[in-house]
Amino acid sequence: MKTSATIRLDQPVTDAAELSRRAEDLGFDGVWVADHYFHRDASAALSLMATATTRVTLGTAVTSPLLRHPALLASLAGSIGEISGGRLVLGVGPGGYEFATELGTPVKRPLGLTKETVRIIRGLMAGPTTEPGDTFRTQNAALKFNAPPAPVYLAARGPKMLRLAGEISDGVITHGLSAGHIQYVIDQVSAAENRPRVVVMLDVQVDEDRGRALDALRPRCLNMAGGSYADELIEIYGLNRPDVERLRAAVRSGDRDAATALVTDEMVDAFTIAGPTAHVAERLSELASFGVDEVILSTAAGGLDETTNSLTELAKAVIR
Repeated sequence: MKTSATIRLDQPVTDAAELSRRAEDLGFDGVWVADHYFHRDASAALSLMATATTRVTLGTAVTSPLLRHPALLASLAGSIGEISGGRLVLGVGPGGYEFATELGTPVKRPLGLTKETVRIIRGLMAGPTTEPGDTFRTQNAALKFNAPPAPVYLAARGPKMLRLAGEISDGVITHGLSAGHIQYVIDQVSAAENRPRVVVMLDVQVDEDRGRALDALRPRCLNMAGGSYADELIEIYGLNRPDVERLRAAVRSGDRDAATALVTDEMVDAFTIAGPTAHVAERLSELASFGVDEVILSTAAGGLDETTNSLTELAKAVIR
């Protein structure tokens, strides 16, 4: 199982490049960035990260075609692949619920637009291609440079998007650590002849005081446990349905403190890893035994030195 780290772009992109180099030196297999519109630009960061490293995979986890047209995503993938020597993985997702409230861009037809996006990205990179889509379309178009092929991963949580990932992607990026959930993901994506790679993205808090680590991660589990997702997943995640319903009501009310108080230890353990070094190592070994191909580990937000310290402690626990 590959072990990768998240690089946060709420810090300067020059720090992102330096953190990528340090993560590579610590032994991580990959570094991933979120393409969030209120943070620094992911393409600029990935360009610097590509020149600062020589070995690690570079990835987006994830970027949305509603922020960057599929043509721009194909160009981004080709450009970063050119700089990095083909080390880019393009993680794509339609976007979250906040697109409607923060950008006035509701996510309509997520399955359809995601399928069109993957077809256009691959078609433009292999070109020429024609895609008569309902949201995105191309007409006999191709990139005007030779782009190295890039694996395309899909962010997926519900059964329909998981099955689509199984049909058209090279990998699926998901959340949820229970054995039942990992098997559920594998079952959904394995309909196709070639199973895509299963990548789990999670927060980690290394702390010898497990209670303190659990408390640190509760706010980061609000939307994971109390957000909108298929009800059939509640038990698959290993959660108690009445607990989830109480949390969802608190999240919808907008009272973040009250909602955080309703995040149970079981919810934290369902989506994150909190505790001493040995506990972190044990749970990651479990994920490998369940069939996970890669984990993307996120540490608490911080500056260059603070994040370096977090990655160093994490590496002691997980890098073999």
